[in-house]
Order: sequence, then C-alpha cells, then structure tokens
Amino acid sequence: MQDLQRHITSRQELEQLIERYFDGLTTVEEEAALRACLARCPWHSESIEDAQVVMGYFAALGKYQRHSAARTTRQRIAGIAASIVVVLSVAVFALWHQWQPMDECVAYVNGQAISNDREVMALVENDLSSIGNASQGMTAQLSSVGEALELDNE
Repeated sequence: MQDLQRHITSRQELEQLIERYFDGLTTVEEEAALRACLARCPWHSESIEDAQVVMGYFAALGKYQRHSAARTTRQRIAGIAASIVVVLSVAVFALWHQWQPMDECVAYVNGQAISNDREVMALVENDLSSIGNASQGMTAQLSSVGEALELDNE
C-alpha cells in the first residue's frame, strides 16, 4: 500500500484512481491507498472533492454502525423486557377475567342498567333486526345506483 501511495504523484493519477473506484475496478489495496491519499490530499478538483465526501461518508457510517450495534443490543433487551411485561399483563387480565362471574348479562340503555336476561336478549334481537333492515335498504339503494350507472354507460 505504501508503494501505491508513493505512485500517486499527480492530480491526474489520483483522478484516474477515483474514476476506477467509482467504476468498481479498484483492489482493496488501491481503495485503502485512495482513502489515505484523499485524507491529506494537496490537490483540488470536483472529482477529488466528490470522492472525499463519499469516502468521508463511508468512514463516518462505519463509526456509526459500530456505535449503533451497542445501542441495538440495548434496544433488543428493552424490547424483550417490554414484551414480557405485555405477556404478563395479558395473562393477569385473562386470569382475572376467569374469576369474574359469567352468569350475569347486563345492558345499558339511556344510562340505565338492565340485568334481566330476557330483556337484554330482546334488545339485542331488536338491534340485529334494525341492522338487517338497514342493510337491505342500503343494498336496494346501491343496486339502483348501479342500474343508473349502467344506463349512463349505454
């Protein structure tokens, strides 16, 4: 590598190496020499400055990835702990729910509790019937809209 750095003696040679780098034709040794040369480069041109930006970005990215690996481990541990809390919460809720009496049926109508099973079931039937009637009405309306659209297309 040191021999290669000594061979970069002109701006033109450096720019040719940069061009080969961006074409993906450099060896590992040439890339290392290019990085070293760009770090303390005496020449200036648009391609040299572009390469310095790209090489600097990748150098900074490498440092960031090493730093973020430790953060990622902490995030994984925190995620596992949060998952355990969620699972335990669901389990406690499920167990609590099992201990509650299941033979009670309550409906609230206009702020009043109705606990008679037959009255509650009658309310549910009435609501389901209303929903069924409404869906039939909507189906009829959609059908007539569809027929109108078909007439317009003819």
